[in-house]
Amino acid sequence: MDDDDLLSLLPQRLDLPRGRSALSGSEVAASRRGRILQATLEEIAESGYAATTVAAITKRAHVSRTAFYEAFRDKEAAFAAAHWNASELALTRVWTPALSVTGTDYDARIRAAIESYVGVLEAAPSFAICVYVEIRAAGERLQVQRDEMTDRHLLVLREIAEASAPSRGIVVPPDDDLRALMGAFDELIGRAIRAQRHADSLDLQSVVAPLTRVLLAVMRGADRPSA
Repeated sequence: MDDDDLLSLLPQRLDLPRGRSALSGSEVAASRRGRILQATLEEIAESGYAATTVAAITKRAHVSRTAFYEAFRDKEAAFAAAHWNASELALTRVWTPALSVTGTDYDARIRAAIESYVGVLEAAPSFAICVYVEIRAAGERLQVQRDEMTDRHLLVLREIAEASAPSRGIVVPPDDDLRALMGAFDELIGRAIRAQRHADSLDLQSVVAPLTRVLLAVMRGADRPSA
């Protein structure tokens, strides 16, 4: 599986120059850590979480087992760090443009954000497979971490709604409504990724329209019963 350049966790400087004084110890450690993080996502996406071993990660990252264990306790810790760092990059790439644009039709902003998110997943298949498929096999720690990241997406959605309500007919949905919405996202995107995980690339464009419709319905309070 090729490196996912869009959400790459690789260090900026891959080729460490020779010589004792070429790089500091912290720079060498950072380079190794980045290679381990990227290799962890790629190995888990290719082999599955259960089948992934530290030996496979170190081979892919071109680091020693000693270097791995200096950075991480085990593969779960490496996966947790890789997931969090890649998710942070995805969060920034998807929502920063949606939050910064003003004077744009709300529906267009929402659709653009969803298209951007789907584009990120298509361009970073290792990340997509890990987040929507393999993370479910990784245990409670990763599930809790994924919930935390989902809630960060939720906060951004609420911020966009608050900036648009009430002049454009937008409401600020309760958090549980937004979490239910995230569940719909997981189902649609997850099914599409599972069906294509062994393909040469991901094509997730079929989910854009239904996700946009559902999100806009929730943001306008469609069919919400009165208290």
